Amino acid sequence: MVFWIACVASLDLHELLLGLPAVLASVAFSFYAIRKLPIRFRPSLANLAEIWRVPGYVVIDLVRVLRVLALDLAGSRASSLFRAARWRANSDDPRELACRALAVAYATVSPNCVVVGIDHKRRQILFHQLKKSPISEMMRRLGAGAAR
Repeated sequence: MVFWIACVASLDLHELLLGLPAVLASVAFSFYAIRKLPIRFRPSLANLAEIWRVPGYVVIDLVRVLRVLALDLAGSRASSLFRAARWRANSDDPRELACRALAVAYATVSPNCVVVGIDHKRRQILFHQLKKSPISEMMRRLGAGAAR
């Protein structure tokens, strides 16, 4: 309910009466989903804490992308790269699922990297970059190895 009040920025009675059913419906759906759906996402606190690195990577990659854009506007075509890196884990353990999901989410926030997916057979993470850059420490901690 606090989230609803923060979103509407009002304590008027009609806003509270409208928000209460919405809050109750979302809580009911959340409990239903947790009990019925096979959610196997179990990140460790250390995996979740890797998010602190993301703002720095966004700033660094923003500078990289702006350089690529400037060179592209000057007539030098960008070297768009499809790359692969080793991925350490290949199980469907809830912790490993969380590492994969967080790696994809955290890395794709940055403007220079878009994670395409993880190839289970070859144990690789596949990603696209506009400017070649090393595998980030965050990706290494979540499971990535050397890139090709």
